[in-house]
Amino acid sequence: MSNIKLYLVTFVGKKKCYKTRQLFVCKFNTNNRSDKTVCLAQLNGGLFLGWTSPMIIDDLPFEITTNEASWLMSMFKLGMSFGCFVSIFIADFIGRKISILLAIIPTCLSWLLIVWNSTTMNLYIARFIGGIANGIIFTSGSIFVTEISPTYIRGALCSCFILMDYCGNLLGYVIGSLGTVQQYSYVALSLAMLQFVMFIWFPETPYYLLRQKKFEAAMDSLIFLRGTADISEEMDSIMAWDVGNKGTLSSIFDLISQSGGKKVIFISIGIMMLQAFSGSIILIGYQTIFENYNDELQETYTNIVLITVQLITCLVCISLVDRLGRRPLMIISTVGVSSFSFLLGIYFYVQENSVYTMDLQILPLVAILFYVVSISLGLAIVPYVIINEIFPIYAKVTCISFCFYVNFMWSFIMLRIWNVVVLEYNAYSIAFLCISALNVFSIFYLVFYLPETKRKSFLQIRKNFIEG
Repeated sequence: MSNIKLYLVTFVGKKKCYKTRQLFVCKFNTNNRSDKTVCLAQLNGGLFLGWTSPMIIDDLPFEITTNEASWLMSMFKLGMSFGCFVSIFIADFIGRKISILLAIIPTCLSWLLIVWNSTTMNLYIARFIGGIANGIIFTSGSIFVTEISPTYIRGALCSCFILMDYCGNLLGYVIGSLGTVQQYSYVALSLAMLQFVMFIWFPETPYYLLRQKKFEAAMDSLIFLRGTADISEEMDSIMAWDVGNKGTLSSIFDLISQSGGKKVIFISIGIMMLQAFSGSIILIGYQTIFENYNDELQETYTNIVLITVQLITCLVCISLVDRLGRRPLMIISTVGVSSFSFLLGIYFYVQENSVYTMDLQILPLVAILFYVVSISLGLAIVPYVIINEIFPIYAKVTCISFCFYVNFMWSFIMLRIWNVVVLEYNAYSIAFLCISALNVFSIFYLVFYLPETKRKSFLQIRKNFIEG
């Protein structure tokens, strides 16, 4: 079935059919909301991250220590890494769509545990379970969005999925500043149920359906997603892939056997470690940096300002990712992170050594804001876009899940190290200087190793980077 000559439409509804060049084609109007609906699932992930904001922690019915608050943030990332590991076995077995839908069970369980019995141990368990759910949604959802997206806007749509983390985080800060822990949990539960009800009606991705040898269903899915029956060129491109089923280990061995397979794996793991080293999870998880140089700043407002700046810059990134490209954004972002984290390290080093810094108070404010802008311009989003593009279809779930597992495990380690170095010893200078050094090394890695995947089809990426 190398070329598709006849497209069978099985949707029920009003359709206007006409005959063109001896082909019966059905024309109908539809709006593709699949990407928007699955992004709603990731909004809950942002609410999980925003839950550890100081507004929520201070509103708990019992007091927790700084170390316990740190573990609440860390347990979520540990759960996410476990959820990515689970995705290796379920995203190909039951499909991307069903994996996302089933993740609502641990999502609701996590929020209900917080509502029903808020003890420290229950919070740990709830955060870990919520992390598992978000890890599954993050992996399966990003693959889903990538596989349903047209080539020319694939980067923007995949970026929008990651952007929902920041939207959920901002929403969490707002709810946390206005409501209680229980109200926060009920809002998150309602959004999770809304996403489930909306998403259940949408089709599976055509790539997954072809792997299951469901050719007609794959055509129906692509017609629904594109809103047109003129899908011959794209369908031929999809079917040019070797989309047959392969096991977890066999898919890895098959990729390694390709001439560029080892390089692709090396690049992908490196990108995920680089993303973790940027410190983006620290900015989300610990909103205490401002307090170290200006006690008059209100904590709630600084949190909201910080995440708003992140959100606006991420929107700029989305507008540029398919125009400027992935590689330039990553390099610009890494240069900015290394520069401004170095300035922060120097400032805090001077402050920690009891040098008068009142005349320099504007420096850390500017450096932190530009540090946030630098991360959001590339490192916060683009690595996940590249990972979803660079792997072949038959190894996509296994490799992407493992790479995300590496990223979230390093994020967990970064949070634990930050807790020891900063919260216990108040050594902000060491933390930021180390982040700067890691990102300086990363610049050379990006310049010499990172490929550009802008506006390339999956088939072109395979030929250029894996088989080439």
